[in-house]
Amino acid sequence: MRRWLVAAAMVLSGAAASAAAEDASLEEIYVLRSIREHQSAMAGSCASSTTGFEPYPADAERHFSFWSVNVQPATGRIVDAKSMKVAELRGCFGPTSDRARQNFHAEIRLGTLFFRGVGECLALMIDFPEPGLFPVRCQLVLSGLPAPYLGGLLTTNTMTSKAAFGGATDPAGYTQASIATIRLWKARP
Repeated sequence: MRRWLVAAAMVLSGAAASAAAEDASLEEIYVLRSIREHQSAMAGSCASSTTGFEPYPADAERHFSFWSVNVQPATGRIVDAKSMKVAELRGCFGPTSDRARQNFHAEIRLGTLFFRGVGECLALMIDFPEPGLFPVRCQLVLSGLPAPYLGGLLTTNTMTSKAAFGGATDPAGYTQASIATIRLWKARP
């Protein structure tokens, strides 16, 4: 009887692992670091006819590189926040009636994929964890992906500082700009 229970448990755990693997094939998950880069704005690229909102009069268009990260497998702690450049984002930002909230429209290239996102950013605190730092969270609903993708979601945990560009914060010691999660969902076969 005991052997039968062990065999049944092995079959069931194998079936569960197979089902989990099948379900996992329906999405791709990326954890990346973004860094704001110097790049010239393209005239009219952040027009309201493209983004769906009025852009900021200055500094509406922003460019970011996205980098793979290395983590400690035992803890999940990031040990290298700038391993290899894997994606680029061109974003357009604009005000809302809530001063802490911004409209956010983006065009993203991740490997061979090109897609768009629409969403918002929200400044969560000012001068925290020390003066000159501003934690922000952003989210984009992703669309325009080729088949078999249905869409996705990009979320960020962002630290902005007095240093407008690059990965070093002012004051120093923090990871700028974002740790982002991108989830891309596929159609079920």
